[in-house]
Amino acid sequence: MGTTASDRCGYRLEVGLDNDDIPTRPCDRPVWEDHDRCVWHAPVEGKTKEQLEDADPESRDAIHGAYLREASLANVDWFVGSSLIGANLKGADLKGADFTETDLTLATLTDASALGADFTDANLEGAILTNADVRRATLEGARLHETILTDMHIGGGTEMGGTSVYDRENAPPNLVDEQPLDAAAWVYRQFQTLYEENGLPELARRSYYQERDARRRLAWGQSRYTEAIKWELSRWTMQYGSSPYRVLLTSLVVVVVAALLYPLTGGIQEIQAGQPVTYSIENPDEAPWWWIGQVLFKSLYFSVVTFATLGLGDIQPIGSFARFLAGLESILGSLLAALLVFVLARIVTW
Repeated sequence: MGTTASDRCGYRLEVGLDNDDIPTRPCDRPVWEDHDRCVWHAPVEGKTKEQLEDADPESRDAIHGAYLREASLANVDWFVGSSLIGANLKGADLKGADFTETDLTLATLTDASALGADFTDANLEGAILTNADVRRATLEGARLHETILTDMHIGGGTEMGGTSVYDRENAPPNLVDEQPLDAAAWVYRQFQTLYEENGLPELARRSYYQERDARRRLAWGQSRYTEAIKWELSRWTMQYGSSPYRVLLTSLVVVVVAALLYPLTGGIQEIQAGQPVTYSIENPDEAPWWWIGQVLFKSLYFSVVTFATLGLGDIQPIGSFARFLAGLESILGSLLAALLVFVLARIVTW
């Protein structure tokens, strides 16, 4: 005997988003028992694995908009490589479940218990994971652009992946078709907040650096040169505000470079026993080595004093270019000192 329209589910996914990859055709599965929908779409909470197994879940057919609220799905592997776009998994038991390469776009996993679940290479774009428990879960390679991760519970055993899938070559398209590096920066920012909330400062610092680095490369790629140069300066001088050692190294480079330039730009002059002594090198090939050494020592001393803005006044630069160099070094010294204080304060409060 043939089936009538009333024998079929007829559920149609409506997500309010114009996207050709999100299907809208009605479900053609038979209705479940005395419900108006199939077992997947019937608005019944707490469905069991036994009830769902009768619907042949291993067929890998798409189950868009599935209503699996508070369902018991612990350790199931039915959904590997399948599609659960817009599914409602709020409060579901997903412990140890395998969602490898599953499309969970716009799915709701609020309050879900996904302890030890595997979301490797899954698409979770636009999904809601508020207050979900994903400790010891794997999200390596998962697509998480515009995914809501508020109050999500993670631990040191949660594998989020070192590099966002959007930050790799041949990055996949995302839900709103943004530039991949822009999506990567967004994901890294969410990771940083998530790690901070869960007491994982080392991982938070890593995500902070990755976000800044993605924005730097994005600026170069979009020919926003002023912004790109700003990011480059931040990267090399203080590692985006996370490394005091980088600030100290930059300071050392400034001091040494200035010390090498002073003898070549007019030199410096010191008063000894009431007589001025000028330390300069006009022709390095003809100057004796002992004189070069003495000049460099005095120049290094003057460079350190100038960088630290001590202004002892016992040595003065000779010539307009040397004076300009001394003024510039003094300004850089003040700026780098302020940067060092900023970076140290940031590290202490991170």
